[in-house]
Amino acid sequence: MSLPDRKETEVRRMLAGPHPLVPPDLAGRALTRGGRLLAHRKLLRRACLLLGLLALTLVLLWAVDQPWLPPPTHITPPAEGW
Repeated sequence: MSLPDRKETEVRRMLAGPHPLVPPDLAGRALTRGGRLLAHRKLLRRACLLLGLLALTLVLLWAVDQPWLPPPTHITPPAEGW
């Protein structure tokens, strides 16, 4: 068999040693932070949806105006040949 490498022995030594204590309020803090993250994502999703709907509305209003057509002439063409 081959000899264990340095990383493996270090990991085994760390796992065999004393384990750090978990703070008693860790679950509550995680729950609070998770709730904040979900609320921020929900707010961001709603803001993006609102921005998308606003952009769609603006594009539709622009399309109804038909800017690709020439503007109507408000002057009478010259009367030639009278």
